Amino acid sequence: MAETVNCDLRINGGSLLNTDTSELNLGDVAIKGDQIIAIEDVPDNYVAARTIDATGLIVTPGIIDLHTHVAGGLRRSSPYVEDMMQDADTAGVHSGVTTVVDAGSCGIANIGGLVNHVIPSAKTRVLALLNVGSLGVNRIPEVTSALDIEHDAAVATIQSRKDVIIGVKARMVSPGIAELGIDLPKAAKAIAKDAGVRLMVHMGDTVDQSDAAMDVAPKILAEMLEEGDIVTHSFTSARGGLIGGDRTLLREAVDARGRGVKFDIGVGGRNFSFDAAKRVLDGGLIPDTISSDVTLTSRYAGTAFSQIDSIGKVMSLGIGLEEALVMATRNPAAVLGSEAERLLGCMAPGTHADLTILRVHEGEWEFIDGDGNINIGNLALEPVSCIRAGQVMPIDYGPREGGWLPNRKSARSLSC
Repeated sequence: MAETVNCDLRINGGSLLNTDTSELNLGDVAIKGDQIIAIEDVPDNYVAARTIDATGLIVTPGIIDLHTHVAGGLRRSSPYVEDMMQDADTAGVHSGVTTVVDAGSCGIANIGGLVNHVIPSAKTRVLALLNVGSLGVNRIPEVTSALDIEHDAAVATIQSRKDVIIGVKARMVSPGIAELGIDLPKAAKAIAKDAGVRLMVHMGDTVDQSDAAMDVAPKILAEMLEEGDIVTHSFTSARGGLIGGDRTLLREAVDARGRGVKFDIGVGGRNFSFDAAKRVLDGGLIPDTISSDVTLTSRYAGTAFSQIDSIGKVMSLGIGLEEALVMATRNPAAVLGSEAERLLGCMAPGTHADLTILRVHEGEWEFIDGDGNINIGNLALEPVSCIRAGQVMPIDYGPREGGWLPNRKSARSLSC
């Protein structure tokens, strides 16, 4: 008789996502401490203190959201200043997401609050991109002139905490892009290069739809971005995104993908368009990663209700379930680096015990974009459980009145 192997948690009978093959296969997972110790055909002698029955559910490596705003509480200075930023665990483990990247909520003047207070108190793994503007989104617009960018201080800030500050974020929006033109992304790239980190650029001038954004976009893609840099808002309809004046995908975007530039979706409140998405996909570019760009406002008012809803939006465009889940697990882990890809982007003995358990609902589901347009998808996802570092985290009620799921097409009420 085999000797008993004691473990802390067993997840039995789920459909396990193999991120190497993009396939789902029935199996079990055994966890001890913060590591997976066995997977798939886990023997009966692996005896756990707690068991989760995942029959009929999908088990994935912990879902990762590369673009969030989770510096909750840092923007509200008085009852008269609205906090637009989300609580880290609301966007994270309580939504089925184990790792989030705060994408430029803070600049050099206030990122200490995120690093020293928000991150240590969160159950979710939180990483950060430093906003090129010194105040971050504590003041919008964060860049109005070159005076808002402090190169040396930004480099020093990143280098002081490269364990959590993993890159630079710059928004190509007015008035900064109209005032500085190509000098805005150049300044951001110079900081990233000198600090030895990646750059994420927000493409699409959602503020003023400026001609400058249109002029600069091809140059950013062709001349500025290098392997490992990230374009976010790949499906924006705003001027200065990936769609050119002829309403087709910019050739420079395809060329940038060939150089190793990564493309992220970043749904956000106004940064996702079904029409633009179809034009980008028709142009032959499938983004690498799905992210939500969730804020406190967009979680409840839309359109970025959650990372889970963002995955549903992408599936409604015809991208398959397994592929979409890889775009929210293995692919963002790879963007974070080879170690993250090895430890977070797959499930295998020795990897981190960060897991997400999902229920798939079939039907006709209404997904909304930033222009108010509806796209119908036949699948919607609901987070059932989240395991972070081996600990089972509670899932909250969800961002909608009815919980996690979008409206059913057939369930829409008619006014009389």
